[in-house]
Parts: sequence; C-alpha cells; structure tokens
Amino acid sequence: MSVVSSYRFHTGVSAFFDMATSDARALLPEHLEPIEVTHQRSVLSVTAFLFDDSVVGPYTEIMFSVVVPPMVAQWGKHAKAGFYPFLAATSSSEARRIKADRFHFPYHQESIDAQFIETDDKVRIRIFGAGQPILDLSITPGAWETTTHLLQGFMMNGEERLRTTLQISGDYTMHENEEGQMTLFPHPITADLLRHEVSPHPFREHWFKNGTEVFHMLETI
Repeated sequence: MSVVSSYRFHTGVSAFFDMATSDARALLPEHLEPIEVTHQRSVLSVTAFLFDDSVVGPYTEIMFSVVVPPMVAQWGKHAKAGFYPFLAATSSSEARRIKADRFHFPYHQESIDAQFIETDDKVRIRIFGAGQPILDLSITPGAWETTTHLLQGFMMNGEERLRTTLQISGDYTMHENEEGQMTLFPHPITADLLRHEVSPHPFREHWFKNGTEVFHMLETI
C-alpha cells in the first residue's frame, strides 16, 4: 500500500480510559462498534504527539478516539487495534488543513499550545487554548523496547466510510499499572467529555519516543 504521509516525532503518548458504552456508541457511525473492557464500559483513547519533523515543521497534536475492532485488510499482519477519532486539535493551522483534507479527521479550528515535560519516571502533557488549560495528562513508563505497531483509523466523509492503515515505530513502553492521571478543564474541546463519566486514571498507558507515524492510502469500506 502507498504511503501518504510520514511524521517524525520526539514524544508520543496514548492513554486508554474506560467510558460508558452508550456514550461511545453515540460518537460512532452505525457500521462501527466499540470494544468493551467490562460490561457497558468501552474505551476512550487520548493521544498526544510532539512532532519534530513534518511537511509543515514541528507541531503538537492531541486526538480523542473511540477504540473499535480492526478489520481484516490486505496485510500480512493483522492490525492491533482500530480507532475512530471524533475530535482532534493541533498547534499548526497548516497541519490541521492537510490532515483534514487527506484523512477527514474532525479538527477543532482553534490552535492549541502544548507542553511536553519529560523526566525519567513520567511524561506530563499540558494542553492550552488561548492561554486557558484544556487538559493535563501524565503517563508513566514500564519496560522499554523498540517496536512497530500496526493500527487502523476509521473516518467518515459525508456518507463515505473510510479507513487508513498506520504504523507507529520507535522506542516504546506500555503497562496497565494505572499510575497515570488526566484532568479535563472546561473548554469547547472537552465540553462533551465533561458531560460524561470518564475515568481520571488510564487503565493502559503507552509512551513512544524518537519514532515515526506513517499513514497509508485511504480505503473505502
């Protein structure tokens, strides 16, 4: 499959939080179903990346997704997970325009600012909009390895159902020790999430360093 975009990142995190399945279903198109971790509890994925090399230069991005089952695709390896992004935001208007045009990700139209604060035992991501706090997320490490994850992203363009395959490669650590934490602040980006019950502690924490995020050509499904 043809590569559409490649982004080099310094730091990336993905945290999984449990959320009500009814809330997850309300965010999904009809052809997708949420994955449940327990009865009536599905998965909210919060990802944040500090890109240090892209077609628009360095920028930061945050994305909120519902985790869904991946589909069988024309690959020798099955994707680990599927994601339906329902809201994203970036610090770059040009990056926002390019990704919205190419992949139809639903972006908040105001730019954000982000701080990635790394120590040996934690990475803290603070997201701001017009100087006001939006999100404060902390992730802790487990054992480090170098690996590649094969994932699927699902999108809608009007009535058209789309899918992209993406690969995230780099230094990587993951655990389920529930040591991380997320605080959401009142803001248009978090307004819907604040109305629902989302756990403040991720049940799974992913931390990437010094890697690449590669998107492949969109497919109609």
